Formats: sequence, structure tokens, C-alpha cells
Amino acid sequence: MTANEINPVTESRDGGKLRNQLFISSALLTSALVLVTAWIINSQVIGQVRQQVQAEVETLLPVYESVWEEHARRLSTMGASLADSPIVKLVFGSAGASRDKRTLHEMVADVTEDTLTAGDLVLMSDGSGQIFFAEQQGGVSPEIGKLVGNLEAARVAGENQKQSRGFTLIGGRLYQLVATPVLLHSGSSDINNTQAVISIAEEVNQGMAAEIKQRIHSEVVFLLNNKLYSSSLAAENEQAVFNAIQAGDLAKTAPGRSTEISLSGETHLAFARQLTDFDGKPIGQVVMLRSLVGAGKLFRAISNRLLVLWTLAIVAALALSYLVAGRITRPLEKLVVSAKELGRGNYDVEVPTGAQGEVAQLATAFDQMRLSLRQSQTALLKNERLATIGQMASSIIHDLRNPLATIYTAAEVMMNDGLPADRRQTLIETQLRASGRMNSMLAELLEFSRGSYKLNLGRLSLAEIVRRVAQELNIQLSQLGVQFKADVTEDITLDADDEKLGRVIENLFVNSLQAFQQGGQPSGTIHIRAALDGDNVRLELMDDGPGIPDSIRERLFEPFISQGKPGGTGLGLAIARAIVEAHGGKISLANSSHGAHFVIQLPRRTVQVGGVDET
Repeated sequence: MTANEINPVTESRDGGKLRNQLFISSALLTSALVLVTAWIINSQVIGQVRQQVQAEVETLLPVYESVWEEHARRLSTMGASLADSPIVKLVFGSAGASRDKRTLHEMVADVTEDTLTAGDLVLMSDGSGQIFFAEQQGGVSPEIGKLVGNLEAARVAGENQKQSRGFTLIGGRLYQLVATPVLLHSGSSDINNTQAVISIAEEVNQGMAAEIKQRIHSEVVFLLNNKLYSSSLAAENEQAVFNAIQAGDLAKTAPGRSTEISLSGETHLAFARQLTDFDGKPIGQVVMLRSLVGAGKLFRAISNRLLVLWTLAIVAALALSYLVAGRITRPLEKLVVSAKELGRGNYDVEVPTGAQGEVAQLATAFDQMRLSLRQSQTALLKNERLATIGQMASSIIHDLRNPLATIYTAAEVMMNDGLPADRRQTLIETQLRASGRMNSMLAELLEFSRGSYKLNLGRLSLAEIVRRVAQELNIQLSQLGVQFKADVTEDITLDADDEKLGRVIENLFVNSLQAFQQGGQPSGTIHIRAALDGDNVRLELMDDGPGIPDSIRERLFEPFISQGKPGGTGLGLAIARAIVEAHGGKISLANSSHGAHFVIQLPRRTVQVGGVDET
């Protein structure tokens, strides 16, 4: 049934109700939209204020971290001063003096002078962590001098022969501790002996909580063994805060996010941070509380104003719906029917044009749009189908050309009956590699079309990969008279997919060779060099060819970007970038006065998780 064949009975029945139905529907819809919009605005404003408070606290979290870092640096400096002191090494070099508590006390006093503060704890132990001396500055706890047993932090520092930082429990109390080994250098620079381990610690107490509160303007609570250890709160408020924290179940909150807790009828945002021991295991928890009392007052003021605006907006919406409904006539129903058919993809539906005024103009424009869409859809589908088939076919032909040339050349040479056996074996292996390369290319093309790469990681020598690629392209290098130079040492190794990383280097090679061929240069040089850059490998490929045109530099790594290269389709560099990024690396085009200069940064260690590579 076309739009002009609508049942007359239905038209007559609906015609008398159309105005009322349209008015009621428009009024209800407009009112609902106003209410939803107002609710969204209110929610957004409230959420924005909450986010602002949360963001304010999150910006102060680095300040919180800096407090621990400052204290750790102070303890590290004191530990290093003791460990590097000739007096300390002399004392620990004597079996008698190293166990004499008076001698050790005077040694600490002489070396640290006024750097230790009241409450600082000094522990000395052997390389296995066995404590043989303990002292607390200021005489805070005489029981400290009776400490015995093994100190895990000291054992870790003694075994690793370097400073260790962390939190630990000593005598049932929580400390921030830095353990520093005292090393006796042997004749070999690689072997040192641990004479002892000096551990300096500071108790995590109310003073520490008050300092953090002053820095981040938030209340601070330290939890230990699921109990409140110390806080910046008044003593009478601590139990209520602890109960509220327990009810909020901060343990299930994602790291870096907050949770709301209710305290004395007021809402607070609570942020939790873990305190970890020397093995990275949680030993305690810090909870920071920021009140939302001020934000709550703002919420109420905004809600009151929005309520007035909601009422006015609904009244205006009802009036506007009534006026609009009075101007809409029955031909619009037919236009709706045609619009629905067009929405279903039926571009042959007839659009009624017998109405008057604006509706008639709308119907005429709608019908013209229908005809245009029908023509455009037909042409677009045809062109897209042909373009996609052409581009993919051209890409496959282009990518398979090099390995096919290798196989063909090897086959021609093997036709020589007098060919030595070792040479024939080499050519057979070359054909096998080229065939495998073709299979890998087809697989990579499929992966590229899907937008994902699954890597087969292994520990590889970068120099070996470069040699293999250069050998496979040796014929093309010779035909173009291009010299190849490689500065890649054998010690450069990394976790990568052998075939895919070789594909990246081969694509860059081919790009340079095509540039020489396009520029008509009789000779040239391709230079590859690599170096370690921290935890990364920096690989550079340079040539002295005609370089990259400015018109395509910004889009060079996009698919099907190619200019003037014989047989080029622009997929080579796009595939190279996809493979490098799958390894967690980056590829870029560096500025160069002449020729092309590509730079690849790859992590030396790559961990693959579920087909996606994360470094």
C-alpha cells in the first residue's frame, strides 16, 4: 500500500482526533523532555560539584605521597651517612666493637649528630636480619633496647645489597623504615660483602597524621589489622569514624576512586591508600576524609532554583504544544507513513504532495530527497564495492611481488645443471623463506583488515633480523645499485615477533628502494643503526633518496597513502605502524635535510595478554 492508498475510514476516524492526540502527545513529550532535562541538569551539577571536590582531593594526593617521600629521603640520607662512614665500617670490622652497645651508641651519636629526631628508631642487624642493637631517640620507649629476632627488611637489604624502603611492624607498632646495608668492598667491583644492615625508622603516629592533614587539608586515619591505629581526629570522634569507614567498605573501592560515607549525618568522601611492606604486600591502610557539607548547601540552593525553572518550563511547553498542534493538519499523517517506509529503506514509496502551505513544501522536498537518496545509494554501493576490491587486489599483488621475484630468480638459477649442491640448497632455503613470507603477508593483510595483531613473542637478536631482511632483498639492492650499511651490535636483543618485526624492517627497506626507483637515482645508500635507550631499543633507517613529499608527510602512515611509487598502494607503512604499536612501540618520521629518516622505539620487554600486547 502506498501513501496515497491509506484507508479512507482510518483517515476519517483519525482526522477528528489528530489535533487532540497531537496536542496531548506533544504536551506529554515536551513536559517529559523538560523534566528529564532538568533532572539531567540537576544531576550533572551535583555530579560536577562532587567531581570538583574529588578532583580537589585527588590533586592533593601527590602532596600526600610527597610527605612519605620526604620522610623516606630523610631516613635514607641518615642511613647512607651511617653506612658510608669510615667510623662505622671500622666498628663493624671489629668483632668485639660491632657487638658492644655502648660503642654502637656512641658511633650513632658521632655520625648522625643532630639529624636523628625524637622517636626515630635505629636498628642494627647482620646480613640475615638478626637484630643485635636497637635504640630509640629521646628515650621514648626503653623496651626498644630489648628487641631481638629477625628483621625482614634488613634481610632484604642485606641480600640485595642496596637500600630498601617500606612500612613494617616492630614491637606491634607501625613504622616507615629504610634499611641500608654496610658494604665491605672486595677486590672485585662486582662482589661486595654485607658487614651489617642499619635500619632507621619513624613511627606512623598522630604526629604523622597531623602533618599529612595540614598538607592536604583532610582528616587522616591509619588502619592496622582492621583496627584504627592512629588519626588526626579528636579521640572522642575516632570510634564513630572507624565505624563509618567499616560500613563504607573501602576495600572494594577501585584504587584512586572515592566512596561516600556518612558521619554524624554528614556526607564525606573517603579516599584509601595502601601502606605496603618490603615485599609489596599491604600492611596497613590510610584513609583521607573530605567533608561535603559545603557542597550539600550548594546542592539544595541549586535544586530550589531548578524547581522554579521546571514549573515555568512545563507551563510554557504545554502552551507551545497547544499552538503547534493547532497548525498541524491531516496531510502530515500521510507524510509520516512515507517517512516510516523511507526509514525502513523503501526508497520507492510515494510521498504525497497534495497538501498546502509549509507541509506541501516539506512533502516536495522530502520526495526530492527520496529520489536523490535512491540514486546515491545505488551508485555508492557500486563504487564502494569496486574500490574496495581494487584496493585490496592491488595491495595483495604489490605485497607478493617481492617474494615472488625471489622465488622466480632462485628457480632460474637452479635450472643450471652444474650448480653446486650447497648453492642449490641455499636457493631452496631462499624459496622456502620467500614462500613462508608470502603466507605471512596474507595472514598479516587479514590481521590488518581486522585491526588486530596476535604476536608470537620470543627473545630475538635485532642484528640477525636485519641481516635476514637484507639477504632477502639483496637482489633488489644489487639491481638498483644501492649500498646497505648496518650499525646493529649483537648484544641488542628484545622480546618481539620474529616474522612481524622482520616485516616492519622489510617494509621500510622496500619504501626506500621504491623511492630510489621513483627518483631515478643510479645509486644510493640505506643505513640502519640501533642503540639501547633505557628500557627501549631505538632503531633508525635512513636513506639518501629523494625523501618524503611534504604533501603526504602528515598522513604517511595512513592506509593507501602513496605518491608516484610504481606498484605502490600505501599499505606497507600502515602495516608497519600497526605491528610496532602491537609491540607497545612507536614509529615516526624524523626531520631530515635529505632522504627519509624513520625512527622506531620498541620496548625490550613485552608482555602479551590475551592477544593484546602491553608493555
